[in-house]
Amino acid sequence: LELVCPAGTLPALKAAVDNGADCVYMGFRDNTNARNFAGLNFDEAAAREGVRYAHGKGAQVLLALNTYPQASTWARWTGAVDRAVQLGIDAVILADAGLMRYAVRNHPQLRLHLSVQGSATNYEAINFYHERFGIQRAVLPRVLALAQVEQVVKTTAVEIEVFGFGGL
Repeated sequence: LELVCPAGTLPALKAAVDNGADCVYMGFRDNTNARNFAGLNFDEAAAREGVRYAHGKGAQVLLALNTYPQASTWARWTGAVDRAVQLGIDAVILADAGLMRYAVRNHPQLRLHLSVQGSATNYEAINFYHERFGIQRAVLPRVLALAQVEQVVKTTAVEIEVFGFGGL
């Protein structure tokens, strides 16, 4: 069991790590993540410092690249995967299958997680992403009941992440 906390800013990342988070997830300051709001997210310097701080305290850093690139902006998303590797991010959280393909081809050592935005509500979908792209964790949509979560856990080797609280 791991405690995974969101980190919208460097102070939030440090507070989460200092208070027991095993992992924190963050996004870059652009539309590659679903929480692209003013005052949130990380530029290059803050991301580098956040990774350094978390790793120094024994915590992992995950990067949310959980939106869908368009053909005209593809380079922004692939560049974000490349930057994640350069920064030493422990895993990227992806929704787009094309971006998963890019990551597997160009950074085969990079750990991939399936985002909640991927909407995998059943073990067949999760197993497909595992077999095709090697995802190691899937974040389940909040719409699943506990019995459905239990059924998914029993029928996949992929790590499962669920929300402890949220907007629903």
